[in-house]
Amino acid sequence: MVINFNPKLSAKICFATFLFLGSPLVADEIPMPMSEADLRTLVPFGAEASLKYAECEKKSYPTCTYIWGVPDSADALRVQMGGKPDGDKLMTIFAQAKSAQDFDRVLSTYKDAVPLEYLGVAAVWSEARDQLSLITDDYMVIHVNVEIPELEDTKAVATQVAAYLLAAR
Repeated sequence: MVINFNPKLSAKICFATFLFLGSPLVADEIPMPMSEADLRTLVPFGAEASLKYAECEKKSYPTCTYIWGVPDSADALRVQMGGKPDGDKLMTIFAQAKSAQDFDRVLSTYKDAVPLEYLGVAAVWSEARDQLSLITDDYMVIHVNVEIPELEDTKAVATQVAAYLLAAR
């Protein structure tokens, strides 16, 4: 079997492969966690509260988890057992879509989606999930999940965090 090498065709195939595989890899990078100072401007911290946990890691998608509150002895035991400390929680999840229509798949999982304006190309809020989801003009889907039991307006916090993440891009 004879294989003819065509440099122009090979270059086109490499470029197409880069476009197909290269773009999502950039969006697949694990972000750096927000600083405690930045978090304090975005989410409510009690007077004695501190940031107990901040980690960004690759799960199904790059995910950042933040937990804050008043430190206690049970937190050390939870961490020693392989868990996370207890407290208020914020999660941000980043997923690269291939087109704006991919956001329809996100919307189909919400039963109570309420459209939000001025965040990305499209954004929705779910009261049941305490979660905001949006898509940007480069098809990055960002989810902001807020778990602050004593807070009545988690939507306002999620909106602030989403605006911060969009500005930081």
